[in-house]
Amino acid sequence: MKRWMLICVALGGTAASAFGLSGTAVTDITPTAALVALKGPGSAQVEELSARTTTQGIVSDSWTLAEDLSLSGTGWILLDSLPTNNPTQVPDGRLDVASRLLQFEGTWQVIPGALVLDAGKQIIHPSSGFFKTPLNLLSRGPAGNTPQATPAASPQWEEGWWGVKIVGFLGDWTLEDFAAPPLTWSDSADTLLQYVSLQQGDLSNQIRLDWHWGEADIQLLNLLTVSDPGTSSSTVHDQTGIGLDTNLGDHLTVRVEATLADSLDRLNVVDSVAQTTTSQSLSWVPKALAGATWSIDNDLSLVGEYYYDGLGFFGDEYTSALQYAKNRLNSGSSNPDVAGQFGNFSMAKNYAFFRLSDNFSNQISGQAWTEINLQDASGMYGLGLGSTYDHWGLSGSLTETWGADGTEGHLLPFNWQVDLEAKFYF
Repeated sequence: MKRWMLICVALGGTAASAFGLSGTAVTDITPTAALVALKGPGSAQVEELSARTTTQGIVSDSWTLAEDLSLSGTGWILLDSLPTNNPTQVPDGRLDVASRLLQFEGTWQVIPGALVLDAGKQIIHPSSGFFKTPLNLLSRGPAGNTPQATPAASPQWEEGWWGVKIVGFLGDWTLEDFAAPPLTWSDSADTLLQYVSLQQGDLSNQIRLDWHWGEADIQLLNLLTVSDPGTSSSTVHDQTGIGLDTNLGDHLTVRVEATLADSLDRLNVVDSVAQTTTSQSLSWVPKALAGATWSIDNDLSLVGEYYYDGLGFFGDEYTSALQYAKNRLNSGSSNPDVAGQFGNFSMAKNYAFFRLSDNFSNQISGQAWTEINLQDASGMYGLGLGSTYDHWGLSGSLTETWGADGTEGHLLPFNWQVDLEAKFYF
């Protein structure tokens, strides 16, 4: 079945292109060496080799309904042979199917060049970060838990939010307001609607102010969310962010982003030996990114970024979290995963990322990257090579973890992963 996944999606893409639609079909085959409790929770974890196959298809189109009125949409589907990356958890029918309407919005130029109204499902992505995106205050993350050539990068595709956005332009200034209502439905309805959209539990409103000043773009954001609106348990949360992007000469682009949240929750370790945890609410949590892209020449570029996560652990708390993760891994326990509660490689406060990429020719490109935990000198690295020709693209990459015993890199659930990818553009 796996070998037919890309062929079926490619044939579907060819049929879609006949109707004027455009899109991409992507198949990834990812052999992985990971630590798995083969005999279930409580059993010792051993390194197990597995091969996961995913095929994604994305189709998009836009329509002009009137002189100042347009409509656009993007649909996504995923066929996945191993959605949890765990070889002991094979989906029913040996294939899991997911789909989403990632984006679907109507745009009305109320006053052309001065006032725009957008309504529908929209992707709100103000961050320019490559490794992390702190300014994406309103984000669902990647569409599907799928492999990427650079796992540390922002997702290739993501799902938007249903809402209404008003954008005003005045000279070098842009002001926008995006309001997203809560959208929830019953479990029985979700058996069907889960293939169209995720639910929205909160009432959200994000205001964004952009200022183009010389070579710099400065933006200020504020996101207000109301959880469980209209109930006695309703709570209000506030996040604020600022970002700066600027060019220094012809070859260097610098970016700085910082956010502050009034409160965020995390799991904290009570006893690393007994493997007990408690939920902890942190007040005024900062996150920040500082980075640069150096275009060495027309084909060669270097990206470097530093990321600070106020939700991560540091000092004695970090030592305790590492010991908890090590004990949990060795015992095969099903206790809460403190190390991976925010995703892989996110336990500490301080990280760095570097990527060197080169276009060897018009059709062949390569990259080398590394992600470093600055608190224990562990991390991941990757190498990748890709080629495109006409409507097809082929690429391969290797990701491997590194670090001394007891470091975060050493305790990651996977040891290495190869990603072989084929793309079809239509």
